[in-house]
Amino acid sequence: MSRTGKPDRVVPDSFRIILRQYLDKPEVKSLAPDGTPCTPKTQALLRRARITAGSLIAVGKETDRHWEQGEDPSMIDSDLLIYEKAGNMGVADFFDRKRWSKLGVRWLMRASGLSQATVYKILNVDPVRRYILANFKQTVETWPR
Repeated sequence: MSRTGKPDRVVPDSFRIILRQYLDKPEVKSLAPDGTPCTPKTQALLRRARITAGSLIAVGKETDRHWEQGEDPSMIDSDLLIYEKAGNMGVADFFDRKRWSKLGVRWLMRASGLSQATVYKILNVDPVRRYILANFKQTVETWPR
């Protein structure tokens, strides 16, 4: 259902509307052939998007069979609830690292103003602070070649 301009009326979506929305939706699980995120107009063979796991956490059962056999209030508290703050460290994407390594470490140092050790960390998949990685990426992409 989609809303019209009037708040008191709702018009159901037709198959044409649903199909048009589907065709205009970008593929979020893939990358364009040049390594950028997909857009609704992306064509050609798509590349795989890389996902880097930060840490592994054991996951318990989705359901507890004790609830079926009797109501036990002690089963409400679970020991597996883990709330973690998103870390401030990150690693560069594989395709970005591959493209940057072709530019050379000295050029990357001049363009970004970072030390040799930090540039090597970025290129060698070592974690660096997210704001440093974001500044590095923005600076290198806009620096004249």
